Amino acid sequence: MITMTAPRTEWIKTEELTFDQEEVKKVLESLDKNQEFTVEQLLYYPYYFFEYKLERRSLLQPKGGGSVGCAMDAVNKVGSVIDKSPVFTEKEVPSQQMIPVELEETEAKKLAVDFLNHSITYRMKILAPPQMKLTRSEIFYRPYWVAEGTKAAPDGYTLIVDAISGKYHPL
Repeated sequence: MITMTAPRTEWIKTEELTFDQEEVKKVLESLDKNQEFTVEQLLYYPYYFFEYKLERRSLLQPKGGGSVGCAMDAVNKVGSVIDKSPVFTEKEVPSQQMIPVELEETEAKKLAVDFLNHSITYRMKILAPPQMKLTRSEIFYRPYWVAEGTKAAPDGYTLIVDAISGKYHPL
C-alpha cells in the first residue's frame, strides 16, 4: 500500500497580495506585445522587520524622536529603510514556496542597527546617530510571482514580480 503525504505547510507573516497572477500576466503582456507570459508560481521571500524608537541625545542633536523601520533581507543581508510600518497577516503556505532563511536574527539585528546608523547620519547630516530602542522585531515573507516569457527569445526568459509593489526584475 502506498501512502501519500500532504505537502508540509508553515504559518508565516506576510502582506496581502496587491497583484494576482492574472493582473501580472496582463500587465507584462501589455508592456511587451511580442511576448506571452505564464504566471503560475508564487514564492515567499524572507525578511526581518525591525522598528526602533529614536531618542534625542542632547540639545546639539535637535533631530531626534520618532521611529524608523528597517527590512533586512534574510538571504542577501541587504537592508532598506521602511517609511511606514507594514501590516502583516498570518497565512498557511506550502514550505516549497518559501525561500529558506540564511541569516540568523541576532546577526540581522546588528546589520540593521549598522545600516540605520549610517542611513540616519547621512540623511540627517549629523555627526552621530540618535540612540535607538528596539520596539518591534519579527520575520515576514514578501510574496513574489515568477513569470515566464515564452516567446521572442530562443529559450524565453524569467521575471520575478513583487506581488505588493508590482516591480519586476529579470532572473
